[in-house]
Amino acid sequence: YAPNTYKELKLAKWRKQGKKIPDGVVPSDAVTVRSLIFGGTPFYTFNEFFSVVIGPYLLIHFFLFPMPLLAIGEYMGTGHDMYISAVKNLFLAELLTNFHGFVAIVTNHAGDDMYRFREGCRPYSGSFYVRQVLASVDFWTGSDINDFMHGYLNYQIEHHMWPSLSMLSYKRSQPLVKALCKKHGIPYVQENVFWRTKKTIDIMTGSASMRWFPEEYEKKFLARDAVVELEKKNKKTTLLSDKAMEAVQE
Repeated sequence: YAPNTYKELKLAKWRKQGKKIPDGVVPSDAVTVRSLIFGGTPFYTFNEFFSVVIGPYLLIHFFLFPMPLLAIGEYMGTGHDMYISAVKNLFLAELLTNFHGFVAIVTNHAGDDMYRFREGCRPYSGSFYVRQVLASVDFWTGSDINDFMHGYLNYQIEHHMWPSLSMLSYKRSQPLVKALCKKHGIPYVQENVFWRTKKTIDIMTGSASMRWFPEEYEKKFLARDAVVELEKKNKKTTLLSDKAMEAVQE
């Protein structure tokens, strides 16, 4: 996430400063590690990214944080062994954490049965909720041990629909969401993490591609969202005017 999170921070800073986005630059374009190292990005340089984002974390987390072990090692007569061991364990833990994060997060967003969209949509609109289902996957759910091992990220569809809900709320809502999708004919994909990993590798190696959502329906849904939003605003306006009228009559 780091390259694109920093990109969004840079874009927000540009907007705050009133700085114009350079011609030919598409704000939604993803920043990849490959483009960052070899081709560069219009948002920032690799040196800036390293000095602001990666460098401080690398220095503080892996080298400064375990430094007290140097003094403890000298006191106990073990030299630098404790410090070196701590640094090795921190790097190993980072690798394992990233591997687990990749398997638990990336794999339920990729696959030849996942959809991509051309345009953005209004948050918490009809299109928003449909897209969360069509562009996410749930792993197997229901067991407390299984949920714990997945870090409750096996409820990815529900997490995308309601990011602020608790983990137990995802567990309660999952069968309801699945049943609702079945009722309305919306594909609700739920598969085990190993099969999803295979599908992700197929996407990464180019042997498969993610689907594009039909443009005609995408436009229709967005148009419907705009109508619903307008109806909500008109309803609020009417309610406020009614209250004002009642206050005057009183």
